[in-house]
Amino acid sequence: MKKGKMIILSGPSGSGKTTISHCLLSKFPDLKFSVSCTTRSIRNNEKHGKDYYFISMNTFISKIKKYQFAEWEEVYPKLFYGTLKKEISKIWKSNKHVLFDVDVKGGLSLKKQYPDNSLSMFIMVNSMKILKERLLMRKSEKSYNQINIRLNKVKKENSYAKLFDFVLLNIDLFQTKRKAIQLVSNFIYGK
Repeated sequence: MKKGKMIILSGPSGSGKTTISHCLLSKFPDLKFSVSCTTRSIRNNEKHGKDYYFISMNTFISKIKKYQFAEWEEVYPKLFYGTLKKEISKIWKSNKHVLFDVDVKGGLSLKKQYPDNSLSMFIMVNSMKILKERLLMRKSEKSYNQINIRLNKVKKENSYAKLFDFVLLNIDLFQTKRKAIQLVSNFIYGK
């Protein structure tokens, strides 16, 4: 594989990106998850180097200045996320395709940089109530304030949906997974 392909999953927090990415990884051995960098604190169930590279703000800013990111964003106030260029290269060198679970602006940035290699999917739900319930259920946010910060971004994030190759409305998770599998299969294998 000279230059692999990219599968980009984006959408609001709680839309189902991570669940769908796990599904795709289990169905496609040619896919490898791109581990992003973040300045946020590690959560109880996460592992450094597997879920994210948890780095300090100073280290993150240093990497920005050295142009080491393919994309990066201050997703929430003082919380940065980004994809290292070397992470993409490492995956392609291992003859795999890259799977991204990134914020909306990061997804669009990757799509713009790699237009011929990327399939971008925007995952959304049809109600703020459902999103709020999902965020509460996963118990990853430590306060209602953090949940509200995430919910306040949804309208703006949803306004970018039309810029992605496909929009998946995640009402029925089984159907959404099925559609994502079909799209990825067609993109990678041309079926």
